[in-house]
Amino acid sequence: MARRDPFSLQSYLFGRRTRVLLLGALALGVGWIAAHIIAKDREMLRGRIADAKAWAIDGPPCPRITRAQFLTPGLKGPQRFDYEEVTFFRRYGHVACAPIYEKGGRGRRFHPACQFTSPGDLMVRTAKGEWYFRAGPGQPATVFTTQDEARCVLASNYTAANFNAAPIQ
Repeated sequence: MARRDPFSLQSYLFGRRTRVLLLGALALGVGWIAAHIIAKDREMLRGRIADAKAWAIDGPPCPRITRAQFLTPGLKGPQRFDYEEVTFFRRYGHVACAPIYEKGGRGRRFHPACQFTSPGDLMVRTAKGEWYFRAGPGQPATVFTTQDEARCVLASNYTAANFNAAPIQ
């Protein structure tokens, strides 16, 4: 049996050294991709946590009203918009919405939250039903829709004074 020439093209292409170099390059590539994915995931998590902190708005609850009070004739007609499978109606003002992740931004599920500059009356429709609130003239409000149930507070970081700083719905 003839021995293979260690300097032949066949030995070079299919030799042990080439396999080791290719496996090393492959391992470096997989490691770089994994590091990139982990860095992006951590960056996203930091953003979600920052959003959850920024949107942790506390205030007195919005007064509840009935459907008939919301539909009172003679008032300005409500403006409708949909956000993340929730329908909102407001009479006045501007709005900014965001998906807020559970567990302070660390959870996998999120719920829609919207801040209003001065909505007047609000109606929120989810899969579980409808909620009606009266924020009052010039009063900012924030609506959270956790587990398809609406909750409104008379406070907002998004006011008429800074409405150009956030996207308008």
